[in-house]
Amino acid sequence: MRKTFLGVCTILAALPVVGAVTLTGCAKQAAVQEVPELIEAVGVDMDTAEVIRMDLKGVVSYPGQIVPRIEEIAFLSSGTIEDLKVTVGDHVKKGQLLATLSGTSGKAKSLQEEIKNLKAENDDINKQSQYDLDMLQESKKSLQKQLRGAKDSRMKKGLKQQIAEAEEDIKLGKERLKQQKELQQLELRQKEAELAEAKTSTKNSRLYSPIQGEVVATSGGSGYMVQGGNTAVQVANMQAPRIKTAYVSGTKLAKASRYVALVEGKEYKVEVEEQELDREDVERGFYPSNTWFDFVDKNVSVEVGGSATIDLYTDAVEGALVVPYNAVFGSGKEKYVYIVEGDAKIKTAVTTGTETDAYVQITNGVKEGDVVYVED
Repeated sequence: MRKTFLGVCTILAALPVVGAVTLTGCAKQAAVQEVPELIEAVGVDMDTAEVIRMDLKGVVSYPGQIVPRIEEIAFLSSGTIEDLKVTVGDHVKKGQLLATLSGTSGKAKSLQEEIKNLKAENDDINKQSQYDLDMLQESKKSLQKQLRGAKDSRMKKGLKQQIAEAEEDIKLGKERLKQQKELQQLELRQKEAELAEAKTSTKNSRLYSPIQGEVVATSGGSGYMVQGGNTAVQVANMQAPRIKTAYVSGTKLAKASRYVALVEGKEYKVEVEEQELDREDVERGFYPSNTWFDFVDKNVSVEVGGSATIDLYTDAVEGALVVPYNAVFGSGKEKYVYIVEGDAKIKTAVTTGTETDAYVQITNGVKEGDVVYVED
């Protein structure tokens, strides 16, 4: 973002100083402040400015580029790419197969055949068991017929005994057939669960494009190992433009009341994509390279590849204490200015408010009339 210094401005004092200090300008009373640590002498030829009061309307602008939304497509399963069906620059349709992993579809087919054969085998076994049971029923009926025609008491007694044994055999046969079918169903359910898992694995090992667009990147090719969840193919959606700018800090974004994109003289409402920052990177001063803005209206007629400007608006502030934009140093919550006293610069922590391309409002840390160092 361009930083400019527009003339000499009056600035706020930032850190408290111990001791009595007479304040000049506007009949200020003496204040008790802590004396901050002095930096080395800087000479007399440095640029300085004073804190002034002015009505400030916050508009900070960032140049941007209109780019397509990039869809990052990943396998759900890990494995080796068996067939990468696209290359960078290919145009793909929604639902088009992009790549497959090896060693998954064969297992599903094998299980399907195994289940088919198992059902046929169980059907044959159950038919034989039912036939044996029917034979026992017929044998019982024959014994009962003989019993009805028997005259000898000893013969009747023997036939009754045989009928009782036949009934017991029938009872046991029915129970065995019931248990047999239950065991068969259990085995089938296990196989079908394996098949469902195999089908899921097969589905997870096939990569389809969720959009119509252009392939802009692939991770390796056939024979390349991929991890489930890691991007394997990137497809640019030319029908979904967005705006890319240089990194804009979360502090600046939070202070803005609205974001506006200016494209060829026309304003569009935009929203910022949430920025994920690694704490360790931030502590080391490493920040993302870019910030991304999406159009609120998904049917905007802007051309991918064109330029745009992102304006961050904050509410107007009357009588704000301001310093030139290039008098404020630091990032995030750690902002500071250098108050100039004679030939020395005093590093002073400040709290900032509304910002423009030229000025920054100081809400705490300096006072009107203070002189600060301004970076060229």
